Amino acid sequence: MDTKKNKPGMHTSEEMDKMRRADKRALWNLRQRIDTDDVSYLNITAMMDMMTILLVFMLISFTTQTSNITQSDQLALAASNTAKEIVESVSVTLTKSAILVEGKPIVNVHGGAIDASDKASGDVNGLVITPLLNALNERAVLDKKIAALKGTVFEGAATIIADKTTPYRLLTEVMYTAGEAEYKKYRLIVLQKRQ
Repeated sequence: MDTKKNKPGMHTSEEMDKMRRADKRALWNLRQRIDTDDVSYLNITAMMDMMTILLVFMLISFTTQTSNITQSDQLALAASNTAKEIVESVSVTLTKSAILVEGKPIVNVHGGAIDASDKASGDVNGLVITPLLNALNERAVLDKKIAALKGTVFEGAATIIADKTTPYRLLTEVMYTAGEAEYKKYRLIVLQKRQ
């Protein structure tokens, strides 16, 4: 007579051995079903094709985004009777307090002028705004890559969004600096008058 009683949920050593043998048999059967020759290398061609398609899709959607210009006390657009549509390009915004490239503040504006320390010549009468030139040069590299991927020519167009009180001198400095960064075509954004 067996004096040891099994506690509920406990297995005898014979049951444990049977379970181990069953597990080993199942593992051996699984290994036999796997064909190791098919897994000896990784074919990434399909993944590269998918990534290329995603990249092209993102570039096309990036270049076809619509412009959304919010007016504020720092930026009030001039009114015009123009009927032309907005063409997407790098945007340079001139507010009363800063110059922005693609919405990112680049340099401060004080009283409608740029500090001499932000000019390439170090003179308040200089035309090249150094932080703006650097930002536009970086953007030109990106725009050239996008044009090459799309199979087009880099147009070098910039959209200038300026407050209606922007001094002509500041506008000239911005356009001159953009030209130095290979952006030689300008589009000025204005508020269309209601007819």
